[in-house]
Amino acid sequence: MIELRLLRYFVAVAETEHVGRAAERLHVSQSPLSRQIRQLEAMLGVPLFERDGRRIRLTHAGKNLVTPARDLLGRADAFVRDARAITAHRARVAIGFVGTALATGVLPAGIRKLRARHAGIEVALRHATSDVQLALLRDGELDVALVSSVTATRELRATRLLEQPYRLAVARDSALAKTPLTARVLGAAAWIGIRAGERGRARWFSACAAAGFMPSIAVEVDNYASALALVDAGMGVAAMPAS
Repeated sequence: MIELRLLRYFVAVAETEHVGRAAERLHVSQSPLSRQIRQLEAMLGVPLFERDGRRIRLTHAGKNLVTPARDLLGRADAFVRDARAITAHRARVAIGFVGTALATGVLPAGIRKLRARHAGIEVALRHATSDVQLALLRDGELDVALVSSVTATRELRATRLLEQPYRLAVARDSALAKTPLTARVLGAAAWIGIRAGERGRARWFSACAAAGFMPSIAVEVDNYASALALVDAGMGVAAMPAS
């Protein structure tokens, strides 16, 4: 068995054509280096260098073996780099979430528990609608999706974490704040819609229809915070989770 150390000595001497300079590069003494080169030659059964006083040159065999030696050392270095990269690789989890997961505290509490149990874990977050998250989950870009609703399938396992009622947000100085909320009143009101994907939109319109009215959408926004700001500005009303 030939040690990689001997091959490194051989390549260093071959590249410098000088035992002293090779010893400096390798941070070893010159005499032990010379002995190691002779040991390698003895193990291989071929002379690798021609020696003429202080000069040293590759033999025909040495010239043919220096490239394979470099290749072996390169593969060995790559092996070490790969091993270190695997050791240094941090566990990572990608989590998608809707805004409600923040407002209810589900996501912050989950992250705290995750990091307490798995020190050093890398958490990647993605804020998206439920439909977008489910698509990313199926594509393997998310590990966990915190969504408003989902039907369990063969490819997805769903766990209900929280239930909460919806509330109607109206401006404090609006007439609606003092008016009984009948189907006729709600049908005549201007609504601030929240983009929640096709599934969420269909569920919301279905619920309104079941209540006896269809909402008139004045403007649509991407999140509940924006909807609340527009409600406060008197632009309309909005339905949103109690949180």
